[in-house]
Amino acid sequence: MDYGITTIWQRLYSVKKFEKIMDRKYRKQFGCEAFQQLIKDMREKNGLYATWDDHDFAWNNAKGESVGTQKTEVARKLFHKYLDCSTNRPHVYYSFDTPLARVIFLDNRSESSKHHLISENQFNFLEKKLNHSLNYTIICGGLTLTEGGENWEKYPKDFKRLTSLLQQKENVFFIAGDIHKNAFIPPMEINNNALKTPVQLISSGLSINIFGWKQQHNWCSLELFGTSEPSVTFHNKNGIDYPLTERSNKYLSKHFPIKS
Repeated sequence: MDYGITTIWQRLYSVKKFEKIMDRKYRKQFGCEAFQQLIKDMREKNGLYATWDDHDFAWNNAKGESVGTQKTEVARKLFHKYLDCSTNRPHVYYSFDTPLARVIFLDNRSESSKHHLISENQFNFLEKKLNHSLNYTIICGGLTLTEGGENWEKYPKDFKRLTSLLQQKENVFFIAGDIHKNAFIPPMEINNNALKTPVQLISSGLSINIFGWKQQHNWCSLELFGTSEPSVTFHNKNGIDYPLTERSNKYLSKHFPIKS
């Protein structure tokens, strides 16, 4: 589902018209036969989890502060109606556990402003959920930590707080999208080594088929094993991106010890 790149006039739409447009786009997406089958298969495996970014929440680069409370509530309601995956309603940020990992989904859109990406309540939620004894921690969000026109690093206070929290855990993966390409970003030392980011797995552009970006139909899978190193596979319009996949797994085999 993609609300699209809006004009100034669309931003002035009434709440009712905004909801009508968003609902129509959701229905179109969920009316796609192949997508229906994908959702069905994932639900049968109890494996459908998601978060949103700007085009799912509202328009391009949308922030909760500018979208407003009423339209934010509409977007949140429709997200829950169609995806029905949050374990922390009414919020879009939530978590769940697998046998090997705690997976934490962040909402970096509905609470964002010029100065902050997430609220104090969401930071408190994250801090609480980072207190676990599973082998891995997977953080999922729309925005990357350091890449693209929008990212966490451009919000210095939130970036410092987030990376400081994540540095306290071993074996952290940060999964994000937004930048319309695949990327594997090893840990980066920021501010004279005062901050260190976790590994970033970035993949976006799955549905791009009009504007002709170089990389299209991107997606990425991360597999965790109890008796071997984690494994990642990047895909694009040509199939598996072997060079990026091989470079990424070479790093993981060296820096992520086997945990059992």
